[in-house]
Amino acid sequence: MYCLVFLCLVVSLVSAEAVQWAWRVECRRLSDKVVLLRLAWKANSEGAVRVDPAQESGVTGLSLSRVEASISSLERAGLIDARRWSDSGCWSVRLLLGGAL
Repeated sequence: MYCLVFLCLVVSLVSAEAVQWAWRVECRRLSDKVVLLRLAWKANSEGAVRVDPAQESGVTGLSLSRVEASISSLERAGLIDARRWSDSGCWSVRLLLGGAL
């Protein structure tokens, strides 16, 4: 029980740090900022997150193509490392928390 509470606290702190970082980073488009904030909110303790663009489209209100374009834009800007899973359409993303401040 105590380990679970500690783990939740650690994950929450990491997510909070990632979200604070995402707010400080400059993005080219507002949609890029929205996607970056969503990724930061979902990131695990290593800054990694699995992204389903269709789900993120529904959550953010952005079109599917805009979510995918934002992921590509954030990668070009050096803010994330992203790999697309060809079989599912999902992405593996890692936040580069030291990038582009």
